[in-house]
Amino acid sequence: DPDPGKGTAAFEQVKNAMQSQFGKAQESEFQKLTDSLEVIMEEKNISEKVKVELTPQGIEIKMEGSSLFPGCSANILSDMTPIISSISTSITELLDSSNYRSYVIEVKGHTDNLPPDNCPDFNTNWELSAYRATGVVEQLLASGIQKDKVKAIAMADSQPLAGFPNTDANGNSIEENQAKNRRVEIFINKFD
Repeated sequence: DPDPGKGTAAFEQVKNAMQSQFGKAQESEFQKLTDSLEVIMEEKNISEKVKVELTPQGIEIKMEGSSLFPGCSANILSDMTPIISSISTSITELLDSSNYRSYVIEVKGHTDNLPPDNCPDFNTNWELSAYRATGVVEQLLASGIQKDKVKAIAMADSQPLAGFPNTDANGNSIEENQAKNRRVEIFINKFD
């Protein structure tokens, strides 16, 4: 009489080995994509304004708002359009052609805490951040990303960068921090 417990244990070993291999392949694809994105930023001399980081959840690309948009605008600067296109191409070439295609791209638009009073096209920071995130999404789509892979998310001033408050303890603006908080973040998440 065969021991039924042995079959279950063998199945679990095979299953765990397959999951481990899949996990390693997934990590390898995301590492390759991170390396490719870093090369793009270095070649375009924008490594200071655009940061790429591999995290356990995926890849984070942080883009300074001033490098992407003129003030009071959601129109992407012409020199950044090819960079976003290159990001899109790298994603599609490395992930869509791999065994790991289950990813979602979240594009988050962030502002500082100042209301856009001098911006005739935007009444609130929510509007401005939504249009900016949407503009980056539209450029990713135009460059080949599938529309079911992307989300545009408005954050307004709800998530200042850690260590960079928009104001000091007395409520006075910290202009350097406000400039850092005006940004777009692209998250290439491993799981949908």
